[in-house]
Amino acid sequence: MPHAVVDDAELTGGFLTAIDRVALRFQLTLPSGRLRLPAFHTCRAVLESERGTGDLQAQQQPIVDGLYTALLTRRKTLRAGARVADFLGQHLLTGWLQGLVAAVIVGFPKLCYRFYLRHWGLGWVADESNATCFLDAALAFCRDGELDREDPRVRRILLRALLNDLRTATRGRTWLSHLWARRRWSFVILIPEIDNVDGPGRAFLGTFEELAGDHPSRPLLVLAACAGPPPDYAAPLGADSDRPNGIADKVFTFLNEGSAEPVRLVALPAEDDTEGTAKNKIEKDPGVMARRNHSLDWLRPAVLPVLAVATASVLLAPHYLWPAPPPALPSCVTVKTGERVGITDGKQCDLAVPGHRGEELRDLERQVAEENAQIPDGRYRTLVFLAPLSLQNGVYDDPPIGLQILRGAIAQQHKLNTGVRQNKMPIRLLIANTGQYFQYGARSTAAPKDPDVAQMIITRQREDRIAAVVGITQSRPESLNAVQELDQAGIPVIANGVSGSNMVGPDSPQRYFQISAPDTRVGSILADFIRRSPAVHDLTSGTPHAVVVYDPTDMYFSTDLKNVVVGAYRKHGDVDEVTYSEKPGATTPDTIATEVCDKVAATHGIVVYLGRSGVLPSLLNAMQSAGGQCQPPEGTTIPLISESAPIDFQLHPAQTARAYPYMTLFYETANAPTQDSRDPYAQFTRDFATVFGSRSGDADAAGGFDTVGIVSKVIESLLPASHDVQPNDIYLWLTAHGVSQYPGASGVLQLDGKNKYPPDKAVFIREISQPSGATATLLSCGILPDRQNPAKWGTEPDTFPCPRGGAASG
Repeated sequence: MPHAVVDDAELTGGFLTAIDRVALRFQLTLPSGRLRLPAFHTCRAVLESERGTGDLQAQQQPIVDGLYTALLTRRKTLRAGARVADFLGQHLLTGWLQGLVAAVIVGFPKLCYRFYLRHWGLGWVADESNATCFLDAALAFCRDGELDREDPRVRRILLRALLNDLRTATRGRTWLSHLWARRRWSFVILIPEIDNVDGPGRAFLGTFEELAGDHPSRPLLVLAACAGPPPDYAAPLGADSDRPNGIADKVFTFLNEGSAEPVRLVALPAEDDTEGTAKNKIEKDPGVMARRNHSLDWLRPAVLPVLAVATASVLLAPHYLWPAPPPALPSCVTVKTGERVGITDGKQCDLAVPGHRGEELRDLERQVAEENAQIPDGRYRTLVFLAPLSLQNGVYDDPPIGLQILRGAIAQQHKLNTGVRQNKMPIRLLIANTGQYFQYGARSTAAPKDPDVAQMIITRQREDRIAAVVGITQSRPESLNAVQELDQAGIPVIANGVSGSNMVGPDSPQRYFQISAPDTRVGSILADFIRRSPAVHDLTSGTPHAVVVYDPTDMYFSTDLKNVVVGAYRKHGDVDEVTYSEKPGATTPDTIATEVCDKVAATHGIVVYLGRSGVLPSLLNAMQSAGGQCQPPEGTTIPLISESAPIDFQLHPAQTARAYPYMTLFYETANAPTQDSRDPYAQFTRDFATVFGSRSGDADAAGGFDTVGIVSKVIESLLPASHDVQPNDIYLWLTAHGVSQYPGASGVLQLDGKNKYPPDKAVFIREISQPSGATATLLSCGILPDRQNPAKWGTEPDTFPCPRGGAASG
């Protein structure tokens, strides 16, 4: 127990020395924790303070300063603040800023402390002194006050302050407290001898007895001993001194039972102690060994409440205690480019920007919402069409090719969901817009706070029963990153309109497939066609000089295709390379139009455009406005061949011929119309017209039609074995069994574990002739819709070997 000894033999300074020792010993012998005695130390500090001169506040100010200085020694936080303010003033801050910091850190706490002492703090001291507040009372018992240091009123104030602090220290004792193991009397004072009437022991005991009569004295117990007559206020301990442990047993019992009398007299048998054993023991070793602080003292109060709260949180009210999950991110987000990116089922939110620029996408969202609404509640699988479906403000106006491919996907969804089949699985469609250039398709390390549409798809995978992702439509680093995110989440991707070599290279994602031919095949066929085509030769001279226009910043598509075409063609003919940028910048189509025309006119060659089809109209418009060599003599035209052509060029060739009368356009495509009604492309055009009426389908829409058809075919092939088809099941089926000889609208398709794209995919090159705008298919190579793989292209007598795989013919 915390205890103190007041011994006349050791203490010669009277009551003040005795109470100082009591306070110190209580702090030193406290078993655990830290004993604070703020009221006692405050009153004790007043005794050492000097009053000032002048009016009342001026007299009190030195006392306040002294008390605050003493408070700083006891409060680490205030002391640290003062040191910080002093450091800042000496090294970092000057002028008014230094004054502001000092006022906030030092001046304001001191002002609050003065206010506390004047109005609230230690009001009972004022009552003891018949004063209005503590500071007024302090003027009476400070160093040069009216009251002597040994005055009974001063003794009473100091002892009462100590009792109040001890009572506060044990007030919160409960069965969970670290103080719980203490007895009912938490603090004990031992006075070995009170026979000396003028000694500190008798002085302390007298003051304590006086207070005990007016105020509750607990938690302090005084055990006093005397050889002579005891004072009348001391109750005898009543111990049996004949027993060896009689006194100890009686004290132990009394400490546990408690009593109304705080003073107990221990009558020592001095007259029978002939050997002086008891007296020597008290004089030489009056101390009592206290239990040391232990780290486990706080175990019970700390662990048990935590366990109780944790149990209640789990069993009773978890929804009050656990943090709510973060709100779901909005499905459609407006980004800094002015576009809206995200994912929607057509009615959840709108990815189309307001006004005319968003009409096409808005109509497709409405169409998808209507198709999805026809699916009855029950089993279905969802496909996500992921592609750039919008344009940034101020860039080229040709609609994204993804819109037409999406139309093909919607046409296939309608056909599948309205048809009758043995193992039918309805297909639900979601639209995901990545923004132009696939900018928001995946997480960007340069802008980590930008939307990540691939991650949006992943978070909805289970909720929407997503089976696969289709579309993609562009070869870019950003699209490959999006595919990698989906692959890591176990979602297969079947792309269309993608040709970059990196997309299907050795390091391409495991679950990625595409139904379009790669640049290695398309590029070699383009080079062979330029070299041999009679239609090209009629517009050029000799082996045509190729003026290659490409975008060096578009590494995955334009530069990759240029490398293949130039590598295959340079050994047969001359090549000039002209660079531009698809994004607005220093080298745009407007700045290169004159250069391209001059080179073509000087070499009597052909423009080989290997950039994005959406930028081609800008180049043609710039050439038309440039004049000079861009306006050939009447009756002649500039030949231009493109890897692909804008949708409007393919759907409205006569209008294209009238718009660019100086140009004969050749373009590569994945399919071409035939007169055979059994051609899958002919069937596709009828299915497309069922949904979109007079709008014509093309090879791009046919690709979207086929990707949805392939995934549906795999899902329905898995249904007999499992009604719970998961994305990984689709991937495993494609790698183990694959799709072989699939009669697609975009050609005969094959995908499996060895072929991430169809080998010998059909490739066509068509011409929009001048001036009529009539179209003709000049080259057809690969596995054609009739399942034939022709050895030659062209018409007799001008026929040439079809390139096989990715190699050009000799």
